[in-house]
Amino acid sequence: MHRFFVPFRMYSTGWLVVALCVLFQIANLGLWTGMITGSLLVVSLVVHEIGHIMAATALGVRVREFGICAFGAYTRRARSGSRWKEILIALSGPLMSLLLVAPSMFLPSHGIRYQLVLANLELFAVNLLPLPASDGLRIVRTFFTSYRVAGADRALNTQKS
Repeated sequence: MHRFFVPFRMYSTGWLVVALCVLFQIANLGLWTGMITGSLLVVSLVVHEIGHIMAATALGVRVREFGICAFGAYTRRARSGSRWKEILIALSGPLMSLLLVAPSMFLPSHGIRYQLVLANLELFAVNLLPLPASDGLRIVRTFFTSYRVAGADRALNTQKS
């Protein structure tokens, strides 16, 4: 069971992200619907990261922590040692966001439903774009660059001697 425990860290700037999610939704949908929707958006961010954590854990990659900071949700983990494992772990977050669209369609409130479906589709699509600090950039870099496990160069150099 210890293998699945990953510490959560909430930076003080992470509270700003939470507040902005909720405040924008309150401005858009009203007090109660906005509070619910904003809170569910934060849950969507965390579930996206849980997708990365589940994939990394299933592939035997150690996850050190996850949390929320000024730039959004994040996961800190070790490198997998394999190009395909890295790509699968990077893809798992956006795929989890896409999977959240289906249950969001069954929410009773039209405003909440619309906002959550749209937000999760945006999380899916934007995270696949090769933008700085995105899953898409990680996928592109991993796919198109030579991938070596840490210390592989040293091992090659010592074998040549």
